[in-house]
Amino acid sequence: MLSLGWMSPRIMESIMALSDEWEDQHLTPSGWVSGSYKHDHGHREEKPIPPDTVLSVRRHVVVGALGAMPSVSESRQVRGGADPALVAELEENFGPPIFGC
Repeated sequence: MLSLGWMSPRIMESIMALSDEWEDQHLTPSGWVSGSYKHDHGHREEKPIPPDTVLSVRRHVVVGALGAMPSVSESRQVRGGADPALVAELEENFGPPIFGC
């Protein structure tokens, strides 16, 4: 019998999930740009990261079972050694990213 005890609960949740989606948004000097995404039922689109991106944010939404509360996490990655003051200024000007998932 295969043992999956070595996997983290997050990985197990993702493998056995009823719903497992993620989406990227990229902050540029001209605003937020939609990036790559994976939606349920295999729909996935890979998009290049805009070269002037200062911050990328990925939202990951997992629903473990019918009727369960979704687990939502966001990860942030500052790009290209962007100045934190510039990132903060752009976030203030354009607000938070808007996700579809």
